Amino acid sequence: MNDFNTDALVIRTLPSGDSDRLITLLTAGRGRINVMAKGARSLKSRYMPACAPFVYGNYEIRAKTAAEKGGGELCWLKEAQVSETFREIGRDIVKTYLAQYFCDVVYELTGPGAEATELLRLTLNSLHAVSRGLKPDLLIKAVFELRAAAAGGYEPDVSGCGLCGAECGDGAVLDVMNGRLICHRCMGKNGSADASDVDPFGTRILRVPLSAPALAAVRYALTAPEQRMLAFELRDPSDTAQFSRAAEIYLLSHLERGFSSLKCYHELRQ
Repeated sequence: MNDFNTDALVIRTLPSGDSDRLITLLTAGRGRINVMAKGARSLKSRYMPACAPFVYGNYEIRAKTAAEKGGGELCWLKEAQVSETFREIGRDIVKTYLAQYFCDVVYELTGPGAEATELLRLTLNSLHAVSRGLKPDLLIKAVFELRAAAAGGYEPDVSGCGLCGAECGDGAVLDVMNGRLICHRCMGKNGSADASDVDPFGTRILRVPLSAPALAAVRYALTAPEQRMLAFELRDPSDTAQFSRAAEIYLLSHLERGFSSLKCYHELRQ
């Protein structure tokens, strides 16, 4: 047996057997870890508080050695101490689905044994902001999506036009799958302005327009220090909508999938 101790965030929980719970932890140094918590669904279990969604704490874990495992990896929870529960999230169903979306995204972007410090800190900061209502949810969500895409290796180049190199202002377009901007001048050349904004099957959005404030928000979200990543605002709701739409489309297009948690979030917001 091999015991280890780690700070971690609960990003997924599943019932197992009559009273157990299988939890997925996101850690900085070990990536994603699946841990079996014996009896955690019992109201009398000492593990129950630490095995709830969005809980951040310290976990003492026991894992079998490679020879004992016979191939697959399974860990058991020995002890746990809760540090943060983001309790305000659980009191609002819309915030709950948004938080679950964050966790679903980082589950997709991480793996067992892979270093995940940046994604863990991004998720914790985003959960804190949603829990405290520090900014509008759509703005927090968009910043999370862009920074998660960048941490996952999909960062777009928004320094200038990806075709001519010129500065992009109002009328710029985010070329989603190529991860670049196209200025309004290049969009008007060689028939580009007449090109479809969706793929031939009508299933994927290829280009997303950005106003000057929305583009500035994209640039800020990607480059700001993590402690200042939400230190901006968009005064016009249409700019916020463009910023949010661009970030969501960009991330989901590169992950090549959607999320039921995101669908529920949008449905409940309406």
